[in-house]
Amino acid sequence: MTPILKVITEYCDVYVDDINLQTLAVEDKPLYARRMWGYFRAAIPLFSLPANIQLYLVGTKDNPKLTDPVYGNLTYTTTEDITDTFTLTLDENGKGYDLFCCRLREVDDFDNVILLPTSGISYDKDAGTVTFTATPENPIPKGTTFDMDFYTDGSFAETLTPEEMHILGLCFQIVWQTRFMNDWLSNVSKVEDKSFFEQNRANKIKADTERLREMRTILAEEMRRYEQNLYFRKTFPTRGLI
Repeated sequence: MTPILKVITEYCDVYVDDINLQTLAVEDKPLYARRMWGYFRAAIPLFSLPANIQLYLVGTKDNPKLTDPVYGNLTYTTTEDITDTFTLTLDENGKGYDLFCCRLREVDDFDNVILLPTSGISYDKDAGTVTFTATPENPIPKGTTFDMDFYTDGSFAETLTPEEMHILGLCFQIVWQTRFMNDWLSNVSKVEDKSFFEQNRANKIKADTERLREMRTILAEEMRRYEQNLYFRKTFPTRGLI
């Protein structure tokens, strides 16, 4: 068995240079894992050689080999001042999560939502409860809103080799690059005047396209090498290094 987060953190995250995701990985690990899974899920089908690799990775409808992560989100607003320890009991869907994070939700003067780190809050996955710690000297005021994220990792049924996880990382890189190439704000034509002149947009699109083509070429080469290595290992089994 191979945990999905192992592949994401060790073989996919190296291709991500996003300060927002890096901050999220520190401040809200469940939400970071959920967002990275969204990219990774789209990347898995790109691993297409050898021909039966998807059966090996994902399986079939009747015999699945990929267990998806389970995640959830809950927003809770206090209805009165809390001056003592308070336990919030979640429903049945709130039990059993491996990762938990709670942040304070605020709205600024421009109606932008701001999530701030907070402390004194714990989660019991067996009981499905969230405990808030407060005192008369440090109360939680009425109307305080908490944003909670939950995550339980999924897994591949097979124990993937570093070679296989490396190729999945290359697949992830292509999805990541495509996502930012398709950014609407960057691609839409801008209104130009004396105060603003957009330079080299066509050159940038051409460079991005060439880069994506190069990534796909590298992925194809790595998959063909992997397919060839499988054949050699099966045809010429060896013990240890030659």
